[in-house]
Amino acid sequence: MKQSYKVIIASGLAIFAAQALANDYKTTVEYRHEYKDGNNKHADRVKMFLDTGKNIGFELDARYNNKDQDQMYDEMSMNGSELSIFYYDKIAENTTGLLGSSLDFNPDGLVYVPYVRVNHSFDNGFRAQARYKWKIWDYSQTNAAGEKYTSKIQELDTWLGYNTGKWDFQYEFQIWNETDDDAKPQFDNESYDYLHNFRIMYSFVNPDGTKWRPFVEVGNVRQDSYSDNRQTRYRVGIKYTW
Repeated sequence: MKQSYKVIIASGLAIFAAQALANDYKTTVEYRHEYKDGNNKHADRVKMFLDTGKNIGFELDARYNNKDQDQMYDEMSMNGSELSIFYYDKIAENTTGLLGSSLDFNPDGLVYVPYVRVNHSFDNGFRAQARYKWKIWDYSQTNAAGEKYTSKIQELDTWLGYNTGKWDFQYEFQIWNETDDDAKPQFDNESYDYLHNFRIMYSFVNPDGTKWRPFVEVGNVRQDSYSDNRQTRYRVGIKYTW
């Protein structure tokens, strides 16, 4: 129940901020479904993006798990919600800088995620983006030895994309490291982990300027923290912008 209150509060803050600051703004709603072939589990996410048109943006998502293996929409339970607020501005020709912070509400507690991001687009349709962020847990966890620790993770996310007409292609690479010496391992009994992800997206633009953008993704992610087993993550989703 306490977690539900947190999610409701976060949603309310996002809606209030949107009404208070939005002028010439754009809103995007995204639905995404994923399947991992190692643990055979399905998951879903609904996310809202709001650009106020005043160099301030908001993101709010809700994540859901399915109970049983190989079952879609099966006894779904909420796996967390994240609210992000950020400021962006042009720092050079074709380059935008972004500074923001997220509150990630998961079933066990709250995670603070400050971050900085740089987006650069080239004249030939290519783009390069990078984001550095901290993840700081506000609650203690227990390692394999039964010792308490507070997780602190540093993460670098990078994207390389290409847009040609209605088609968009993007490769993503993430790598992160747990800085607490007593923490549980991230992957293969090590303090670090990484992932690869590739996305293809197509845009349908309506006469009124609204957009439908279906997409598919294929990624390579860990299967567990204590072995070197990897698994393929499949995603399919759609974005609607107005």
